[in-house]
Amino acid sequence: MRKIAKALLVILGVVLVVWVAETAFTVWAWRSRSPRALRLARHSKKYLINPLMLPFSGRSGLSAIVHHVGRRSGTAYATPVIAHRSHQDVIIPLPYGTEVDWLRNLLAAGEAVVDLEGRSLRVDEPAVADIDDVIGLLPSPMVRTVRFNGARDAVRLHVSELITAGR
Repeated sequence: MRKIAKALLVILGVVLVVWVAETAFTVWAWRSRSPRALRLARHSKKYLINPLMLPFSGRSGLSAIVHHVGRRSGTAYATPVIAHRSHQDVIIPLPYGTEVDWLRNLLAAGEAVVDLEGRSLRVDEPAVADIDDVIGLLPSPMVRTVRFNGARDAVRLHVSELITAGR
């Protein structure tokens, strides 16, 4: 039994160290704005973190899921993001910049579905905006997060339809 407990503690320790290192690297990439570092951080999020976050996103708080279609492949994708609904708009800060696949797909399609606060919203009219132009529409916890990660841009989406009122 002690061997199992020790093995579990070692595994937990390794996971914790990897998580702390990945988080520290991501923060450094955001702050430095190095294109290579941002690209590496985006890829680690895309293939490691996003699949883990997907089941928990879109139900409450600031987490959301953007359902979009690949601009070349036509494949359906779901990407976890932070977002806020302000009246008839959904605002999504872009801490990794505008060169992310989900945003390119969204801009090419001109529409998507966003799961936010337990609701599914059909959105259209995507427009990239300077973060300073939309910061006043965001709640204070998100403003702190946006300031911390140094996001310079956000995408503003118009809510065209409420698909479902809750999960």
